This record gives sequence, structure tokens and C-alpha cells, in this order.
Amino acid sequence: MPPVFWIGLGIAATIFFIGVVSGAKARTASVGTGAAIGAFLGVMLAFPLLAIGLATS
Repeated sequence: MPPVFWIGLGIAATIFFIGVVSGAKARTASVGTGAAIGAFLGVMLAFPLLAIGLATS
């Protein structure tokens, strides 16, 4: 896999982790909600890098 794929995967994982932590600390949300939102936002933000990395492999 090209390095650009791993950069995109790292961005997605970081945003997922931030979503989990913020969901765990929130009073009105849960860890599951934070994980779901973090996964969605992480994949959406990193999608161009993931797509380029998969297309050039």
C-alpha cells in the first residue's frame, strides 16, 4: 500500500478515537454514539486519501 493510504487511515483512526473520548466525557451522549460519529466523520474526511491509496496499489 502507498504511504498516502496509511496517512488517510491514521487520520480516520485519530478522529474515531477523538469521537470515542468525547462521547465518553459527554453527559448526554454515550461511548457508542461518539464512536459512530467519530467513525463517520473520520472516514468522510480521510476518504480522498484512502481512495487514492487504494487506486494506486
